[in-house]
Order: sequence, then structure tokens, then C-alpha cells
Amino acid sequence: MPIQISRYEKIASLAALCLLLFACYQVLRPFVFDLLWAAILCFVTWPLYARLRDWKLTANWAATAMVLPIGILLLTPFVAAAMTFTDDINRLLQWLNQSTHVWPAAPDWLQKLPVFGDKAVSAWQSVGEDSSRIVNLARQYALGASSWVLQQGISLAGELMHMGLAILVLFFFYRDGEHVAQHVVIAVERLAGERTQRILHIVRSSLRAVVYGILGTALVQALASILGFVIAGVPYAFVLGVIAFFLMIIPAAGTVIWLPIALWLLAEGETGWAIFIALWFLLFVGTIDNWLRPILISREVELPFVLIVFGIFGGLLAFGFIGVFIGPTLLATSYALILDWLIRSERQEQEDEAGLRDS
Repeated sequence: MPIQISRYEKIASLAALCLLLFACYQVLRPFVFDLLWAAILCFVTWPLYARLRDWKLTANWAATAMVLPIGILLLTPFVAAAMTFTDDINRLLQWLNQSTHVWPAAPDWLQKLPVFGDKAVSAWQSVGEDSSRIVNLARQYALGASSWVLQQGISLAGELMHMGLAILVLFFFYRDGEHVAQHVVIAVERLAGERTQRILHIVRSSLRAVVYGILGTALVQALASILGFVIAGVPYAFVLGVIAFFLMIIPAAGTVIWLPIALWLLAEGETGWAIFIALWFLLFVGTIDNWLRPILISREVELPFVLIVFGIFGGLLAFGFIGVFIGPTLLATSYALILDWLIRSERQEQEDEAGLRDS
């Protein structure tokens, strides 16, 4: 004889389930972004893992072969920055505390320019006066920077710990990814029904568009930046290239990396190399995203580029760096679902009109 479950027992069961899920969320909340990072990395690199599995490698060995190079690629910049962070800051403070910071005189060829020569020299001198004021202001606050250096060092260590945890989780996502994917598909089918495959396709395309279009473009720009720094003889070219990679994700944010370097080269009297860096970024590095990013994104997802940009900025403000992936994916999913709803509505109206005409 089946046991009758009263309405109060159903409510109590639902409340207990919600309480259990809330407790699980509280436990996992410090690691949510680590899990998201691992899931995104696993998803976008899964074809490589599947190819290793096709070569008859076991799940453990294939996951290890994927995690090791990814870990080295992601952790090396953080480890290098952590090892040199204190020395670089101390060197910067010593440079600020030096008594001589003289802006070089305008080069002779600048004054000989026709029509604009005098104005160019005046602009050069005004930039020198502004830079001297900035250096003096920075020197005043340099002595109180110890607490800031300590905070940044602790923050860098925390980011390194989270990145290491994400890579550890990534190993288990590779190894057990097929079973996890089956459970995810079943859960989405129960929620979305017949639109499951459409939603999963949108999510896959959106993530690939972000990774290949946005991060791929930023990677190309970062490599071009490193090449320019190496040609100009700028120190710490690799570290600056890593910083450029994260900045290039945001449109027009690359100015933050090349403009101070160009000004520093000017202050050091390297006028030619300063002009080279400015032209290299303005005419070459800064134009790569204008043609490469739309090409890569349009291959993966049918989403207006302006929504991609809004998704990047909005996700970045709402969720931090992980929002670069979450924002465009959410907008792409919502955009495609709304289009599907509108298309179905139009088809239903056309079918109704056709039925009325036939009758």
C-alpha cells in the first residue's frame, strides 16, 4: 500500500532541501570562482583532452598531460611576479627618492619641423613640467607606501592560491568530465525541455566566442607587445606582456601599458624608442582587435558585437575578471532565447492566419 504524503510533509521536504542547498553554497562560496575557472578551462580545452583519450591514454594520464602545461602557463606569471614584486617596488621607491629627475631637452629635429615646430617644442616642455610635478607628488607619498606594498603582496599570494586550487579542480573535471556533462544535460532537460540542445549550443558558442575571439585577440596583442618591448630594449618585457594581455581584454585599455613606458623612455632620453613604442601600439598593436576580434567572434556566435562589449564590461564590474566569460554568455543566451520566442510567435501567427484562410 503506497504511503500518502501530506502537503505539509512536501513543504517540509522542500524547505529541508533549500536549507541543505543553502548550507552547501555557504561551504563552497569561497571557491565558487575557482570552480567556474576550472569549468571554463575544462570546457574550452576539452577537444585536446578528447584527442589524448583517442590515443588510448587513461583518464588520469590524459588529465595530467593537460593540467601540467596549463598550470605552468597560468602560474608562471604569478610566481615570477611574486618573486620579483618586492625588489621591483623597492627599486621604484629608490628611483623616486633620487634627487635628479630631469626631463630631457627637446630634440633639434623637433624644433626644425615646418609650421608646427614651435608648438611641438612648447608641448614637449609642458609635458616635462607635468612629469616633474607627478614625480615630486609620487616622491611625497613614497615613504607611506609600505602598507600598500604589503597588501598587494598578500593579494598576489591569495590569487596564486586560488589559481592553484582551480588547476587542481581542473584535473578532476577532466577525469570525471563525461559523467558531469551527462548530469548537467539531464538537469537542463528537466528545466528547459525541448530547448535543451539549443541552450547548450548557445552556451558552448558563447564561451568559445569569448575565449577564441576576446582572449585569443588579447593573446595576439600581448605577443605583439612583447615583441615591441624587446625591440625597444624595455626591461621586464615578459611581465609587461602578461599585464598587457589582461589589459587588452578591455577595449582601448592598452594605453595604460604603453603610454607610461613611452614617457619613461622620454625621461631617460630615448626619444627615438619612445616614438617607436607609441607608433607600434597606435598603428599596429592597437589595430589588431579592430579586425581580428570580430572575425573570431562571428565564427562562433550570432550576437551583435556591441552586446559582447556590454557583456565584457558588465560582467567585469559585476563578477570580477571571471565576469569576462559570464557576462557575454548570459547576454548571448538571453538574446538567442528571445529570438527563438519571437520566431516561434511569428510562425504561430502565420499558421493561424493560414488556417483561417483555408477555412
